[in-house]
Amino acid sequence: MRLLFFLLISLNIWAVGFLQPDEAFKPKISMIDPSTIGIEIELGDQIYIYADKLKIEDVDPKDGIDFASITMADAVKHEGESVYESSPAVRIGLSKSSDITGEQTLKVKLSYQGCSAAGLCYEPMETLLDITVDADKLSKRSTSGSSILKAPAVERASLEATPPKAAVKTSETDQIAQVIQGGSLWFIILSFFGFGLLLALTPCVFPMIPIISSVILAQGKGMGAKRAFFLSLVYVLSMAVAYTIAGVLAGLFGANLQAAFQTPWVITLFALIFVLLALSMFDVYELQIPNFIQSRLSKMGSQRSGVIGIAIMGFLSALIVGPCVAAPLAGALIYIGQTGDALLGGVALFSLSIGMGIPLLIVGTTSGKFMPKPGMWMDIIKAVFGVMLLGIAIWMIGRVLDENTTLLLWGGLAIFVAINMNALEPLGEHPSWSSRANVKALGFMVLLYGISLLIGGMAGAKNPLHPLDPFLPNKEATVSVAQNQHKTFEKITSIEELDAILAENKGKKVMVDFYADWCSACKELEEKTFSNEAVKSAMDNYVLVQVDLTANDEAARAISSKYGIFGPPAILFFDENGERIKSADIIGFKTSDEFLKHLGEI
Repeated sequence: MRLLFFLLISLNIWAVGFLQPDEAFKPKISMIDPSTIGIEIELGDQIYIYADKLKIEDVDPKDGIDFASITMADAVKHEGESVYESSPAVRIGLSKSSDITGEQTLKVKLSYQGCSAAGLCYEPMETLLDITVDADKLSKRSTSGSSILKAPAVERASLEATPPKAAVKTSETDQIAQVIQGGSLWFIILSFFGFGLLLALTPCVFPMIPIISSVILAQGKGMGAKRAFFLSLVYVLSMAVAYTIAGVLAGLFGANLQAAFQTPWVITLFALIFVLLALSMFDVYELQIPNFIQSRLSKMGSQRSGVIGIAIMGFLSALIVGPCVAAPLAGALIYIGQTGDALLGGVALFSLSIGMGIPLLIVGTTSGKFMPKPGMWMDIIKAVFGVMLLGIAIWMIGRVLDENTTLLLWGGLAIFVAINMNALEPLGEHPSWSSRANVKALGFMVLLYGISLLIGGMAGAKNPLHPLDPFLPNKEATVSVAQNQHKTFEKITSIEELDAILAENKGKKVMVDFYADWCSACKELEEKTFSNEAVKSAMDNYVLVQVDLTANDEAARAISSKYGIFGPPAILFFDENGERIKSADIIGFKTSDEFLKHLGEI
């Protein structure tokens, strides 16, 4: 995901025509006279530098050469800010504070930040410049009362002028927030639309695919591609509106509206809705709007009869089915929270949601285009979507139930599917090996798997991929479980608990994982990333802490607010002094390779 993020930014920079940082800013240093050096920054076309961000510092104030004076050209006003639209032409008068002689190497640190008039602001940058100075030609003076800018002493090295680089490494989330702050409106829309496309197949969005397919299928006969596209668009727009409203509220007030919908009774109610939808797919009953509502809708227009229900389903799906946070979403929320600009942040969130909804729009439209004629095929497709809806219901209710009970439900669903595939029925005298025999064989395997899930669940198994672990010899079971489990985290729920852990572990690095049972990406992190052997070895260097946000109570909201967490998954890192390493924050899911690379960069 990180690689795709930077690729998208690069493509946008290329497409809009923005200069790369080393093209936009070209600093150089030269001797104006024996006691004066000059620093120029050659600016690219339509590039300017903020006056208050320009700083010149002596890297080593102990080298015997001091800055006696610093002068530069006057700044101009640009949109209310003092800027340099051409090189600031810095002039630095030199003197010496000790009896040094001969040629000396003076090292100067130049810090600055600039923007493009086309609508992009670059990150703060710094570069080291060095120049040879003849100390014999400098006058000696006292440094008392001097207004010289000095930087803390650093390790001296023979550094040549280097290209600009980021002064402070920023997290991926902050970089995305800067995209909104510094970009033009269309640049923001295109960028966040691209981010949405990248997030479209994450665990937060994928469960919506069978939902929109079954909703379109449930509309019945006469469903063409045009009608299916319209209904899919209603679903996607409703989902986008929900994400936007939830995001703006979270950015303005720090309240996670999605988390508020993760209470047990809401999840249970929505899971029950999916069960009812599934039963209608199996023709247990015909799901339709009550007659008194239908009569009113018919007065408004028959075409609107299914629109309201689909709009409600799309709105609620965004809040209940996919409540997890990714870096682009968190970046937009940070921008809204810091600036209060809910309009621009809302536009970014809406563009992100539309990008996430494009695959749903395609799936929904094709569901109508390729809908088979009434008959056996229609019954089979409806049954498939019915099973998928039951699976989503189990997946959702699993946030409330324990893992053993959830395993029993999955086992029951597998047996139900196997029976409907005629796994226990005889083949007959003349079976068709291309259809019935193959289906029966597959059904029999599903039946065996379902039985193993039931038996394993009753015996205390938790992993659906290893339902018979409780019956294996202890040694083998231990190995099997160990290969699929992550390292143990100390679970906490409050600020006080985390503060105590940080105080107790001075001298050690601490990794804090913000987790919730209702967050699908959090579980994916545990199952795919934290369980990786290389990742487990790398995490030996950290004290592991997990903040459980499942309850979404006052304590959970307080600790989320303190650290600027808008929702899980999020991982923070603290150094040996208990200070947060802000640039190391992780928001959203990371693969094991991405996570290992990130640990290596901290």
